[in-house]
Amino acid sequence: MKLKTKLIAITAICLVTASIFSISALAAKDIASLKALAKVAKDKETIEHNLLDAMPDQTREDKDAKNQQGIKVKSLGYETRKLELEADPDDTENFAKQLDLAIETWSMGVNELKEAAVRYNDDKYLKRAEESLKIIEEFKKGRDEYQKNEKTVNQLRKELDIPVN
Repeated sequence: MKLKTKLIAITAICLVTASIFSISALAAKDIASLKALAKVAKDKETIEHNLLDAMPDQTREDKDAKNQQGIKVKSLGYETRKLELEADPDDTENFAKQLDLAIETWSMGVNELKEAAVRYNDDKYLKRAEESLKIIEEFKKGRDEYQKNEKTVNQLRKELDIPVN
């Protein structure tokens, strides 16, 4: 019970802090304030998630309470992500990860296409693999331009058609 009381107290403090930050962020639409608000929201989400993990699920009432807490955590996650994207619409923080994941995914697709070409003895799979290799090269070129600060995240998202998640 002491853990639950502490978590509730920390949650209340975070709510007050979030309220203060949200008022200043909404008034000024300041990027730094929005980032601070997103961080507070993320901390609040983490606290609520820890509370969810600490909850028992032995009885039907416990399970219902845990389900309600899970819904609350999920809602906080959506709010947090919304604030993060409002502070950074191009999602610069996750762009490099997205780019690497796209290259990895296309590479796995090329391997599967090559295997299908051998399995079915059909050259159309090899043609698709070649097209995919060209796309991978574009992504790698974009990654190099990003790492050398030659292009912005916004430019690369448009050129490579990588949406913000």
